[in-house]
Amino acid sequence: MTGIDAHVHLWDPGLHDHGWLRSAGELNRPRLLDDLGAAAGPVTAVAVQAGRTVDEARWLLGLAACSPRIAGVVIHADLADPAAVDMIDALRAEDGGSALVGVRDPVGAGDGARLGLPQVRRSLAALGERGLAVDLLLGHGTLREACAAAGDLPQVRFVVDHGAISAVDVRRDGLGEWAAQLTPLGRLPHVVCKLSGLGRATAGPGGVSRDAVARVLLDVFGPRRLAFGSDWPVSTQWSPYEDVVGAAARMLGGLTADEATAVWGGTAVEAYGLDPAAAAIDTRMTTRQGEH
Repeated sequence: MTGIDAHVHLWDPGLHDHGWLRSAGELNRPRLLDDLGAAAGPVTAVAVQAGRTVDEARWLLGLAACSPRIAGVVIHADLADPAAVDMIDALRAEDGGSALVGVRDPVGAGDGARLGLPQVRRSLAALGERGLAVDLLLGHGTLREACAAAGDLPQVRFVVDHGAISAVDVRRDGLGEWAAQLTPLGRLPHVVCKLSGLGRATAGPGGVSRDAVARVLLDVFGPRRLAFGSDWPVSTQWSPYEDVVGAAARMLGGLTADEATAVWGGTAVEAYGLDPAAAAIDTRMTTRQGEH
């Protein structure tokens, strides 16, 4: 069941240049709201940046202004740029700007130290003052720096994308080191986590157990600070949408009704300041099963 899918992507390579898509095979074509509807049914979602331009941000906000199926938009901003917050303020003042609920500045492998840069810290603090969430997409070796930044900024709502599963080479090293590095971040009460984007680490030969990943995330964050996200359409490289939902439903099958409501929508509402009506549970999703 899902009230809000807290992590989907929409893109059109004909409108915006997403360099990474050029080598992404089948993903390198438009993925629009109609495509999401065909895959997922009448889901309400948070649309997360796939590119790094203001034009893409305006495009996503325009889509949100035209469709109640987009509950909010997480845009890209270079938080090391002193002009980043002014750009964000300008977008929020434009038509459709009220849908801007979060900002993401991906931290790649080897870039973790930038989370300690004075300008980045000033930008993060400014986003907290504006009530905007900060999504953390963390590359290899960046979990400790993310924990330090979040620990120093308790006024900022941080959202850990994809369980930070790419911050440690879990296929090579197993889940122990990932869990050890994730735990201090997950114990911070202003940090929530998305149960999303696990296919890269769990699918195929050598993949870690999806259930074991879920058990760690439930232990570290608790169900009331977890949010379901499909990571569609990136997730289609490993599983159809309904199987992603079904696998999550199976992993979360032991939760109470209130805990399940949090994962399937309530956590996203709180983290992003969304309209609570957007989190109404679609009970049809409880019957979708999958093993991926």
